[in-house]
Amino acid sequence: MSINIIEWITNICLNFMDCVMFYYLCNSLIGKKPNLSVKTILMVISYGLAIGTITLGLDGYMARVLINIALLLIIKYITSRKIQDVVIIFAIIFLCTVLIQALGLQLTNSLGLEMNTDCTFLLVQMFTTTITLFICKKVPLYKLYNIIEKEILLKLLIISLAVILLITLFYINFEYTTSYILYFSILIIISFGGLYQTLKKVFYYTNKIPMQLHDINNLLMGIKLSVYSTSDINVVRDEIDKALGIIDIDTDIEGIDMNDYNQIILSFIELKKRKVVNNEPSFFADIGYYESNAKVAFSVILYMLGVLLDNAIESGTKKEIIIKVYVIEENLYLSVSNEYKKKSFDDFEKMFKERYSTKGEMNSRGYGLPNLSKVVTSYGGNILLKEEYNKEQKSDYIIITIDIK
Repeated sequence: MSINIIEWITNICLNFMDCVMFYYLCNSLIGKKPNLSVKTILMVISYGLAIGTITLGLDGYMARVLINIALLLIIKYITSRKIQDVVIIFAIIFLCTVLIQALGLQLTNSLGLEMNTDCTFLLVQMFTTTITLFICKKVPLYKLYNIIEKEILLKLLIISLAVILLITLFYINFEYTTSYILYFSILIIISFGGLYQTLKKVFYYTNKIPMQLHDINNLLMGIKLSVYSTSDINVVRDEIDKALGIIDIDTDIEGIDMNDYNQIILSFIELKKRKVVNNEPSFFADIGYYESNAKVAFSVILYMLGVLLDNAIESGTKKEIIIKVYVIEENLYLSVSNEYKKKSFDDFEKMFKERYSTKGEMNSRGYGLPNLSKVVTSYGGNILLKEEYNKEQKSDYIIITIDIK
């Protein structure tokens, strides 16, 4: 009985430390500060007790099935990433811990320590956990993950290699046991899921976007030649409507008072709101377009506002989005603020890097704000970011402001 109790306690400790390592490595890879809340502590303790108890009487591969599924769910919970990113994070963490454990085993053997298997594993796991926590504290792992996250072809390469390696190991070490087949089947299915999602993005970037750009270039050239050849405003409007219709852009502007710039801006905001599911979140707009700006055309102002609104809407918030527009001849001020949950140490810095998106959506992969920044800079303006607590909404808000003087 004493031996079973020792094995049980040892197994709980091993899995407890596994969860601690995964928790810290997950946060370190996404650049997020670990939050040792009651909820987090309960999650780690519950994982150690549950997995340590359930896997005690199972064979090796069946235990790995449960452990890997549980760890993948933990990564998904902590990072809120898509399946392909969860697979990559899991692979990085797995490789890190295996390498450190191999170093620990080598150190144990070199010391010539005579121990039974359970004590050896426990000692190596303690060594692995200690080194892992040290690495998480001292090494900026999020920089490595940022490179992988941004480079879609590198992500494809990593997942492809993982699939090939898993299939190879499955074939070479094949055993006619249910647990063995189940273990490798789950890993291969998950990896193929990540590969499929990554291939969808590769196809989007390498096929669909070039096709759209090719069409847009031709359409814009056609519009330019057409509008320069006529002075009839109705012809110009008709040409623009037809061109936008070809590239499937909503051009419904019925009911808009074209003689009032304030009303046009409000209508533009309303058009954006119509595309939001269930009309959430709500919008609060403070608009003051007093006179045309000397530097920035009205169409460019709408472009700037549109990018900020898209960024706020696509954050997925259901809380109120606050919009402020102030335009006079000498000054342009645009501000859009929305609910903000900080995901990493360098969120603000990454927002203006190309191909980075906090939203994780395939069709909005981090070009809006970087392009907007270039446009604002070309007018001699600045984009300012600020985080503050909104008392009315009882939530942290990010405020993105464009100021051109």
